Amino acid sequence: MKLTQSRIDSLIDTLNDLICDERSLTREHRENMVRTVAILGGLGERQRLIAAEDEALEVAGSGKKAEKAKKPREPNAVFPRTGKPWQQDDLELIHSIVDDIPDDEIDKHILWLSGQQGRTPYAIALKIVGEGRLNEEWAKTWKAAAKKLREEYALTNGGEPSQGT
Repeated sequence: MKLTQSRIDSLIDTLNDLICDERSLTREHRENMVRTVAILGGLGERQRLIAAEDEALEVAGSGKKAEKAKKPREPNAVFPRTGKPWQQDDLELIHSIVDDIPDDEIDKHILWLSGQQGRTPYAIALKIVGEGRLNEEWAKTWKAAAKKLREEYALTNGGEPSQGT
């Protein structure tokens, strides 16, 4: 027999009826019944929490299934490391170049860093912004550079450019 919320509610109602009937129980029995009703109330609340957790897990599980159905990222010939995690070596290279130069000189190194690291100029710019240099508005100016590089690659290699930022 499975303990369900409706069965717990039914037990509580039955015990409350017995408690209210003053002729059926002694004072001591009535006190015990009141404690039992309190315990069943807590058990009912626990059942509600468990049901809510199960429902949340089902919703989260269905989200994971949809996530798995995502199409795999296609290789990007222009920027082969697009979407890959940043390595410590990547960050050290960026720091070795931009740490000792003024902000207005950083632009001159973005395309070179992009080529060295196989990432979009915009990704390099965002990483520099994340390190506390310049701002996001400056980084957005590099979005167009990635598109232009893809188009140039497509023209020189006779194919469609890979998408992404």
